[in-house]
Amino acid sequence: MQNFIRFVGELRRYARIMALIAFLTVVNSALTLPPPMIVKYLTDHVMQHRPVNLPGIFSIVVGIAICSAFIGFWLTYCITYLGQRFKYDMRRKLYAHMQTLSLGFFEKSQTGKLMSNITNDVASLDQLIGGGFVNVVQDTVMLSAVLVIVFSINWRLSLAALAVYPFYILNYLTFIGRIKKTSSDVRDQREVIYGDLQEKLTGVQVVKSYAKERYEVRQFVGETRNLLGLNVRMTSLSTGLWTIAEFIGSGCGTGLLLWYGGRLVMHGDLTAGSLMAFYGYMSGYIYAPTVRLIQLNDQIARTNTALGRIFYTLDTKPIVTDRTDALELPDVKGDVTYEKVWFEYEAGQPVIKGVDLDVKAGQMIAFVGQSGSGKTTMVNLLQRHYDVTGGRITIDGHDLRDVKLKSVRSQVGVVIQETVLFNTTIRENIRYGRLDATQEEIEAAATAANIAHVISALPRGYDTRIGEHGIKLSGGEKQRIAIARAILSDPRILILDEATSSLDSETESLIQEALDRLLVGRTSFIVAHRLSTIIKADKIVVMEKGLIKEFGSHQELLASDGIYAGLYNQQFKVALEGLVEASTAI
Repeated sequence: MQNFIRFVGELRRYARIMALIAFLTVVNSALTLPPPMIVKYLTDHVMQHRPVNLPGIFSIVVGIAICSAFIGFWLTYCITYLGQRFKYDMRRKLYAHMQTLSLGFFEKSQTGKLMSNITNDVASLDQLIGGGFVNVVQDTVMLSAVLVIVFSINWRLSLAALAVYPFYILNYLTFIGRIKKTSSDVRDQREVIYGDLQEKLTGVQVVKSYAKERYEVRQFVGETRNLLGLNVRMTSLSTGLWTIAEFIGSGCGTGLLLWYGGRLVMHGDLTAGSLMAFYGYMSGYIYAPTVRLIQLNDQIARTNTALGRIFYTLDTKPIVTDRTDALELPDVKGDVTYEKVWFEYEAGQPVIKGVDLDVKAGQMIAFVGQSGSGKTTMVNLLQRHYDVTGGRITIDGHDLRDVKLKSVRSQVGVVIQETVLFNTTIRENIRYGRLDATQEEIEAAATAANIAHVISALPRGYDTRIGEHGIKLSGGEKQRIAIARAILSDPRILILDEATSSLDSETESLIQEALDRLLVGRTSFIVAHRLSTIIKADKIVVMEKGLIKEFGSHQELLASDGIYAGLYNQQFKVALEGLVEASTAI
């Protein structure tokens, strides 16, 4: 219920259209009240052989129908607009909020679940807006007005007809707990399916490479079978709730009403017309609204999980935020200093342990070490995806925590190994580095990245759409487009995650040339996997378990015959053995 109350609070932003909907609902409800009284008038007058104004009755009924149709059209239009507008605004709010969250949130969240949060969870709220808000207003007005009318007709019959209400409450309490639990299970299972779908469709090349198509189909069928069972259970519980509620009203309530009301008519305490009017009001305006209110509670129970997920995302705070007094980072030279830096993802488990590192503007620094040694964490801290838990990192003497995030990241460029391109044109992918770039600047960046000749050979040139994840391009072409994007953004500090791994020698040479142009005059940090690519680095940082174990140039570290020398000799040996095997095969 707390989630529903908060949901209603979100609707306050639409107070004007909600007020209009409420007004139209009240008017529409009022138009439905006269017909039972018209039936009472007609029945009593006919049975008592009194004159009846049939033309007047005809005019009233037709007039009510015309007004109801007009009001009903605008009511439906307003409800639809409110529902669509609310979903649009909520999706925009959710997506905008997600963009403010730190990298850690996305590392812990499955992409498919986040997509489901924005699409399905928000879509499920439509029922609460169209069926919930309107029904509450309409049925509240109906119940209030009709109770006054029926008690004015006969208070004893009214009490008798309302005697079934305790059974409504008992029925509701019997079902609602199980409905909430099953609804939560349905939502969880949907998220599992969406998450797995996103992963497997994205990694379809791996699936096909290992011939696991049938295995994936079996996995998917198993998950969807579980969802089928949960949905059937959900439908059974919901149907059971309102079916029994309808039986209580239409069966027991109506039966009691006709039995006791019939006796009153037979004893002359109630006219036949009054009984018919009473029956019309109770069945259409008391029992039916009660069933709808129970169905509303069912809807609230079923959407409670979706509301909970939406509000959980909106309540999630970014780990890294700007201080209230944060300043813009001015144009920097590129001096970077790590001063006694400590960092931990989980409390009590440091992954960077008191690191000191001083980098001068224009230097190339390479991080090497085994997986989990802290290399990637060092560059993530420089981009301020996380804040240090001890010490500080400065750029040109400015503590990163004292300057605005956007001003830091606009001057720190990144080229990662797993190139991220969007399903749009080549022009838009390159221009992502600087949205106001001209066509001439885009082409210059492409030329510098050794990709311009490839683009010009395409039928649509820079307007070529590259497909999802750049599927229409080779690995080397995608990496060169990413380098062009970085060149266009012109960062003073550049982070490179090994950009030439697993490529043929010709492609690697083209990319290395592009990188050499990109690195000129910039401070650069390279997370190295292939040590042959960092021989030119000014300094190499060898990390182990969050500590800097060795520091120096390539030649200095080889001469010291330590960790780096061991890693280098191991890679050289593996490469040499590969060449020997290749020559033997020839």
